[in-house]
Amino acid sequence: MRSRVRALWYRAGGPGGAAAPRFAPGERTAADLVAPSAVEERRDQVHIDGELSRVLALHDYPRHVSPDWLGRVIDSGEPLDLSLHLEPLDSGEAISALTQRLVALQSSRLWDARGGRIAPAGREVAYEDAERLRDALERGDERVFSGGLYLRLRARSPEELDRATERVRGTFSGMMAGARAALYEMWPALLSCLPAGQDHLGRRRNLDTSSAATMIPFSSSQLAVERGLLYGENVHNSSLVILDPFSAEHENANKVVFAKSGAGKSFACKVEALRALLLGIEYVVIDPEGEYGRLAEAAGGRVVRLTGSEPCPINPFELPRAGVGGDVLASRVLALHGLLGLMLAEPGQSLGRAERGVLDEALYECYRRCGITTDPATHGRPAPLMRDLLRVLREREEPHGLASRLSRYVEGSLGRLFSEGGGGGPGGPGGPFVVFDSSGLEEELRPLATYLVADHVWERSGHDPRPRMLLVDEAWSLMRRPEGARFLSELARRARKRWLGLTTVTQDVGDFLHSPEGRTVLGQSSLQLLMRQDASAVAAVEETFGLSSAERAFLLAARRGEGLLLARGNRVALRIEASPYEYELCTTDPADLARGAGAPGEEGNR
Repeated sequence: MRSRVRALWYRAGGPGGAAAPRFAPGERTAADLVAPSAVEERRDQVHIDGELSRVLALHDYPRHVSPDWLGRVIDSGEPLDLSLHLEPLDSGEAISALTQRLVALQSSRLWDARGGRIAPAGREVAYEDAERLRDALERGDERVFSGGLYLRLRARSPEELDRATERVRGTFSGMMAGARAALYEMWPALLSCLPAGQDHLGRRRNLDTSSAATMIPFSSSQLAVERGLLYGENVHNSSLVILDPFSAEHENANKVVFAKSGAGKSFACKVEALRALLLGIEYVVIDPEGEYGRLAEAAGGRVVRLTGSEPCPINPFELPRAGVGGDVLASRVLALHGLLGLMLAEPGQSLGRAERGVLDEALYECYRRCGITTDPATHGRPAPLMRDLLRVLREREEPHGLASRLSRYVEGSLGRLFSEGGGGGPGGPGGPFVVFDSSGLEEELRPLATYLVADHVWERSGHDPRPRMLLVDEAWSLMRRPEGARFLSELARRARKRWLGLTTVTQDVGDFLHSPEGRTVLGQSSLQLLMRQDASAVAAVEETFGLSSAERAFLLAARRGEGLLLARGNRVALRIEASPYEYELCTTDPADLARGAGAPGEEGNR
């Protein structure tokens, strides 16, 4: 093809040939590729390839403004382009003009004073403003700019364009400003809104540096980075919310999700898990309701079902084999203290010092009998089991009744879970997506399973560092136990050191926020997702997060899949959007499951 074109080119006489002027119009240029097929200019709008545009120019500026006062317009949700043209002016000419203006105003003041008339308030304000600006220019504190502000609105029909225009003008009117359509000048107005940065309309206003600075939108409710997870869509302006939880811009990758039942928190977490896998983030889920099984199987993950009738695949006594410094044996004994505290302490209490002392000696004795000492060379030997600890406690005949309490988890009604070893520890269940399904466990055993899995993930992160997320669903079941609450708060504090992110999900917001450990987990979480709240719990949420009245109302009336995301100092009203295939895998709606998880209904992909 290239040789044929080259032959035509030389046959036509080459670059300097006589046929060159006739050949040039037949070439396709970049302008041909980007130019619209037709442009129709009307009195108050421009029609370009089926889309209507109208440009508004700001003509009345508010007297008092705050920084980023245009943010209300940007985040209004209207499809618009905002163009701000600023051109510096010569300060000397501005000072001269202000001096002449002051002379004219002072003459008017003297004339009224001689006639005994009261000076108009508007003239006095203008005199003070001109005098203050001239003094600031003389000192070099301010500069003068010529500014123009234009907004291009887009719509598919004239009616929709008129409604958008009225909404934007109403927003400006609420700020004591005014915007008008550039009647009969829509084409130069449209050119003024293009990225070329040229003002063809010329609707200008002189501004000082401070006033011009307030017009630049330094911040908005948009929250997006170049690479990260797509969390959803901004409710206000339909922009995408994209974040990388493991970015250096965040203190850590921890996240808390607070929502009432039915608000869509499980759906949001499932969509996030799917998208995290695309970025190479390993995902581990502690699932108390058995909701993640279909998702894990479809994503090529692994489902580990924890039941009271089968042994747990994780042996809590297992030691890491490599990659972890310090006294590994002592660290493992401390972790076992936390697990045994959940198992043996009375509800709402902790083990006493004497009981901990007995357990400490018994644990070291268990490892010694297996030939394991503080020497790392012995750590590859088979680890003891829970029944070995029970045997040691019975032999010691300790007076605290620890053996009788532990026997229930080894030989009694709850014995199958801990009676045998499953080759756990760091060598236990692993992979890019692992779901620990604890829905088959008794209520009493679920906090133990949560602790066991979380400890397993922590140890695995130590010897196999990579971006990894641990999701603890219904975390309140572990937080209501003192040992579990301390463990979870410590995990949230230290997870960053092992490239681990902790996501805690709960609907029991009050109990979570009123415990010191719960507030520690919250304080150590860079991301917070607040979804629909119950009226009885919203007061605690409002006080903790400092919500405004509008944010409180939004959380009380939020639809399924909507929430408030707090990240990087921003607060974004978020809507979780999923593709049809994601919806099919993540939905838990019984109606969708009954008909084979078909396409979502009118409420969208939530």
